Order: sequence, then structure tokens, then C-alpha cells
Amino acid sequence: MDLQQLPIIDWDQALKLAGNKQDIAKEILEMLVQTLPREVAAINQSWQDENYEQMSKQVHKLHGALCYCGLPRLKTLIAAIENDLKTNVINNLPHLLQSLNEETKQLLSEMT
Repeated sequence: MDLQQLPIIDWDQALKLAGNKQDIAKEILEMLVQTLPREVAAINQSWQDENYEQMSKQVHKLHGALCYCGLPRLKTLIAAIENDLKTNVINNLPHLLQSLNEETKQLLSEMT
């Protein structure tokens, strides 16, 4: 999975998902960005606690939110994490979580 080929923010996709309403697309993205650090921190904490059931719920919730925002890198990562949790492929998760943390930081820096 080469995330670098995907944009951090895909404004065309975000607009399409928001019914071509720029103000709504921006508002949806801003709402996600406000909660993203807490949600990613909670996912990391569940990983550290080895609470995979809780982590799976958190990842699923974030994946749902990302479906409406035009954030292809984060959506791809969170989908991979969710898939690995569902199939009990735990050995990939440290790398995926590190990538999730890095992509989150990149998005937050791009939004400021």
C-alpha cells in the first residue's frame, strides 16, 4: 500500500460527498479534524491495553466518519487496520498504527 500516491485531502471527492456544497464539505472535514486526535489516541491506547474488541469498535467508528470526508490516505489506512482486526492479523498493526499517527499529524499540519 503506497499512501504517497494518494492525496492527503481530496477536495474533489470531499465536494462530491457533500453534494457539491463547498461549505458543507469544509464543515465536515473540520469536524473530523477536531475529533481526530482524540480518536487516534483512543485507538492507540486500546492497542497498548491489548483491548482489541474496543479498538475494533473505535476503528470502525472512525472508518465510518472517514467515508464522508475526502481523506483517501487516512481512509485507506483505517480500512487496513479494520480488516486486520477482523481477520486477527495482529502483526501488521504496529506498522499501520505508526502510519496512522504520521498521517494524522500530516493532516493536522495541513489544516492549520
